[in-house]
Amino acid sequence: MGSPRLRDVLQRIESAVVNDVLPLIVFDLDSTLFSTEPRNLQIFHEFVERRQSDYGELRELATQIRREHMGWNICESLRAQGVENQELLEELLRFWRERFFTDPYVLHDDPLPGAVEFVTACHQRGAMIYYLTGRHVGGMEVGTVRALRDAGFPFWRGRCTLHLKPSFEMSDKAFKDDALADIRSYHGRVVATFENEPGNANLFLKAFPDALHFLLLTVHSPEAEAPDPRLIRSDDFQLFSTRAS
Repeated sequence: MGSPRLRDVLQRIESAVVNDVLPLIVFDLDSTLFSTEPRNLQIFHEFVERRQSDYGELRELATQIRREHMGWNICESLRAQGVENQELLEELLRFWRERFFTDPYVLHDDPLPGAVEFVTACHQRGAMIYYLTGRHVGGMEVGTVRALRDAGFPFWRGRCTLHLKPSFEMSDKAFKDDALADIRSYHGRVVATFENEPGNANLFLKAFPDALHFLLLTVHSPEAEAPDPRLIRSDDFQLFSTRAS
């Protein structure tokens, strides 16, 4: 199944179980297990439907833009397609923010290739599945649970937990510190982590140096720190490689 590095994860799970140790696998959600491209594209099309009479350049763009054109930031994605109207971009950003971080819109996300099958294989071998996400309680938890279940990820089967931000306003540092403390509280063995943000992947590597740490080469913050060369890089959950750059 998959590359040798994926098989390494499964073997480490089995080894921990044999030795009566709880294996934990940490999975980020946005741009790791799920692609947010469809969510961004849906928001863009809704914006076009409402405002194309005000911004004529949107009509043609709406017929050409595809999900693969959607990056980390919707405005940067449109700039890459030649949109320079600052008034349009600012209005679109406000429109996007009102929708992107909500329950209904996370249902537009698609799982990355192989993600459901791999997470299920980890769970079936005895791993605890630790879904860790910056999505927040009080606006995204219901949609997130439904998205996981609709896609077929293990959830209501025991040995699964979902750690969200307690509030939208919580700082990233406080959230990361809280998450690391919670992961350690299970007194198990972190076997592997999967992230798209280099900074978070680096943090996991430092916190759990004996685990395998995977960096998904999807999209990440433009201000992201440099990834540690020891991270295992991949585009999805089917064709993992061990290239260092």
